[in-house]
Amino acid sequence: MFSKLKLISFFSCLGKESGIFKTFGNSGFFGFLGFFSIVLFCAGFQVGQVMGQPVFEAAETVRLYEKIADSDRVPVITCIDLEKSGRLLAVGGDDHLVRLWDIQAKGFIRELQEHLDWVRGLAFNPDQTRLATIGQDGQIKLWEVQNGTLIRSFKGGRGTQKILFHPNGSRFAVCGFDKNVRIYDAATGNLLNTLETHGTNNKAIAFSTDGSLLAVGGRTGVIRVWQTSDYQRLTDLKGDGRRVHALAFSPNASQLASGGDGPFIMVWKPTDGTLLQTLPERPGKTFSLIYCGQTLLASGESDNAIRIWDLSKNQNTATLLGHTGTISTMIYEPTSNRLISGSFDTSLRFWTIPGDSVPAAPVAATPAVTVPVAESSATPFAEPFTESIAEPINVATPTLNFSVPVQF
Repeated sequence: MFSKLKLISFFSCLGKESGIFKTFGNSGFFGFLGFFSIVLFCAGFQVGQVMGQPVFEAAETVRLYEKIADSDRVPVITCIDLEKSGRLLAVGGDDHLVRLWDIQAKGFIRELQEHLDWVRGLAFNPDQTRLATIGQDGQIKLWEVQNGTLIRSFKGGRGTQKILFHPNGSRFAVCGFDKNVRIYDAATGNLLNTLETHGTNNKAIAFSTDGSLLAVGGRTGVIRVWQTSDYQRLTDLKGDGRRVHALAFSPNASQLASGGDGPFIMVWKPTDGTLLQTLPERPGKTFSLIYCGQTLLASGESDNAIRIWDLSKNQNTATLLGHTGTISTMIYEPTSNRLISGSFDTSLRFWTIPGDSVPAAPVAATPAVTVPVAESSATPFAEPFTESIAEPINVATPTLNFSVPVQF
């Protein structure tokens, strides 16, 4: 473990070698160094816990810059999905490509290259034969999983952002920047139904596990719920009025968790809109949510942490650290009790989630120390509204990782 003085010396060398002196001058660099030193000393450099919570690291990390050959720019990760066999992981990002990662072979086996803009969403169908993808280009594409053949491509509306298959695989739902959720026939691609949401820029969508309910949320903070038998609207779940980024149904479909720009994650009874519980305030914005069993909920945050919540105790019982960018997407595999996360830091991480959310062997870690970094250019949006997130620099281990700022 580095001492504080060694870390400060490291930053001094870093400034000389990385060009920080050239960019900001001596006074700017030493101002930054002084701020970092003060925060580091005040934090106490405590090992093993952050704010009283056990901290773990990922069982496996896949850094895309180590795996993508001949790439001019490593993509931020915005969407992932795992086929039910647990073998193939589909990964989408802002370089317009979809990649298939073979979990057993630990390598990318295929690239799908037809999108013309940022890939925003993707999903395997339940029988694992098809992969549906959507992009900022407004295109919906259906692929043959086995050989990567493009089966069908059609226009899906302005700024499509999320796509999700119904659990029975007969249809899929798409939402995006406009006010509509569109339901398509999975076999033909024909439009079956158009549902009006509460507002525009819908980034969160979820089918209940039994397929009976569909929930969508976005900019207005209101989550609209339909029954899928006839697509009649059941209720509107009115939170704190802030943007919703993520929705997740519990395994038995009795709960719907929502998170976004507001300070709280909320858990609802989706059929009548009853607010069942509000989780304690957390420091970041929530960009992804997934149930890990009936009572455990994982939230991916903009402060680069994944938090495990025990809903029966209404507590954050563990924190998963290692990412150096917003956790944009997560999936949970019940058979192996594995959580997979993707981040704006261009990495995938694989975690084991114990049943009681307490790991067998906590790892040494330090509290995250964040320093804002300058914004950089990113792929423009199809809509004038943008939300800027300058990803912080995190110090969680002696290896200092610098994140990449993105526009979202």
